[in-house]
Parts: sequence; C-alpha cells; structure tokens
Amino acid sequence: MRRTSLSRRTGGTGPAAATGATAAALLLALSACGSGNEGASDDTPQETGQEGAAGHGSAAGPFGPGCSDFPREGAGSFEEMADQPFATAIADSPVLGNLADALERSGLSDHMDTAEGMTVFAPVDDAFDMYPDGEMDDLLEDPGGLAHLLNYHVVAGEVPSAELDGGVFDALNGGQVRSSASGGWYTVDGYAPVVCADVETANATVHVVGMLLIPS
Repeated sequence: MRRTSLSRRTGGTGPAAATGATAAALLLALSACGSGNEGASDDTPQETGQEGAAGHGSAAGPFGPGCSDFPREGAGSFEEMADQPFATAIADSPVLGNLADALERSGLSDHMDTAEGMTVFAPVDDAFDMYPDGEMDDLLEDPGGLAHLLNYHVVAGEVPSAELDGGVFDALNGGQVRSSASGGWYTVDGYAPVVCADVETANATVHVVGMLLIPS
C-alpha cells in the first residue's frame, strides 16, 4: 500500500549501525527472490509504444508493464511529470509516493528538483516493503544513511533505455550501477527489473524499477 512503510517511525537501536545491517539483510532477501522476478517476466512482454524490444523506446515514450500503473492524466501522469522537476513530479504519484517521502526524510528533495541532466532508477512503492520488519524504520532515523541509499539510484547525465544494455554508470553516492538487457527486458544490478522505462521529468530521465538498489 502506498507510503505505508515510510509512515512508520520507531525508536531504533542505532541508526548508523542499522544501515549496514539493513543492506546486508536485504541483499540476502534479494538473492532469495531473484529467480521469482525473472519468472514474472513471463506474464506480459515488455512493450514500447511502437516496438517491443529492449533498446527501443525513447522516441515512443515510456514503455514497460509497469507504465499502466501511472494515471493517464493529472498529478503523477506522464504529461504532468514531463513539465516538473523530479521531486515535484513524483510528490503525489500513486506509484512513486514512498520514494518521494524518502527523499523528503533524507533532505534530498530540493537537490533533486534543482539538479540538471540526471537519470533516476526510481523504485516503486512496493520495493520499500522488501526490507525486513523494522529495518526501514531504523533507516528512516538516519537521514545520512537514507541519502546514501537513495543516491545510489541516481547517476549524472540522462541515459535513455537504448543505452542500458551493458551500461556501467557512476552513482551519486560513489558506487557504480550496472544494467543489462535480455529477452526484451532490462535489469539493473542483476536483479532489479525495469518496469517502466524512459519516463521524463523536466530535469531527469527516469527508469522505474521494481526493487531497491543496494550499494555494495
């Protein structure tokens, strides 16, 4: 459910230490469920507006099975997002609401609205529920740790989907994000599926991913 995870605030036992433990725990969870995500690709082929293979799509607009979750008009629609800077564009999104909340808590919202020419691998709301119970609460108590996690989802320069196959990109937190394409599907860091590619905001190209990216 939208924003449910991020609305919970509890007293952690040490936010900075919890950040590392959270990442380790989530990596184990991701390893366990990675094969399940691959199976999900059998449900509906990834499609562009006009062509159905990975490597196409920028000219045709946003594409992918998750694009249908965005409203057709009004707040959070592709049309409105294209005219707004990133943090403002997702503020009332029914798909990226948890990310918007996390950006606010980490203090990154203003930067994401004023930065120019960036690419964001934006996790859907459900991606935040992949943390074990209580771990997200601890992370929310540590704005620095949360910012480090979120900045791993952002790279400088606008990268269209056509450049995601075999891509290696420098993330704003100092790490490297890798992407690949196979069978018409994009994957980031070997496990996170791109569910809606080539979404545009006024200052960013956005590839919506179904899982959080975890810095190594």
